[in-house]
Amino acid sequence: MRGVRLAVAVIGIAVGVAADGRAFGVDQPLLWLPDLAIGMFGAWLLWLWWPRRSQMPALLRVLFIGFAWLPIAFALYSIQSLWYASTSDFVLGRAPAHALFIGFFGSLLVAMVTRVTQGHSGRPLVLGNTAAFAFVVVQGVAITRVLAEVLPDTVAWHAVAGIGWIVAFLPWVLRSGRIYLSPRIDGQPG
Repeated sequence: MRGVRLAVAVIGIAVGVAADGRAFGVDQPLLWLPDLAIGMFGAWLLWLWWPRRSQMPALLRVLFIGFAWLPIAFALYSIQSLWYASTSDFVLGRAPAHALFIGFFGSLLVAMVTRVTQGHSGRPLVLGNTAAFAFVVVQGVAITRVLAEVLPDTVAWHAVAGIGWIVAFLPWVLRSGRIYLSPRIDGQPG
């Protein structure tokens, strides 16, 4: 059943991207429908997969928080598409794309790479301070980039977000690089 859900999600996203005629200068007044469907499907998966126990490890929690950006991004795409269909104006600019690429993909990058790095280096599967810092700052960067599309003085907000991106990832990348260049701490091969 999980494979079917994933296949539906991938097909839905592919149909939504293929239907997006804006890149080709084609007016698509019903584009908000696949955007909304993908967002609702993402929200349903998040609700379905979210662990029901009160305590979950931080490394798992950041994965689900990062996944929560998917329905947010497609809700923004839906609003953008509906607004565009009625006014021919992109009122949200690139805010939906920033929610998807920075919020969703950036958050999952930190969550998943941290998990793999910890596990394959023989370390305990914990989030750790450096990864937690990176994750929190990525959330701030995503929110800043989304809001920068609708706030005045967007250049300043973009600069803040760009600096935040470096602040988030530099310590995390340096820590991960040190781990990758070191032998496993448990002495096992790999």
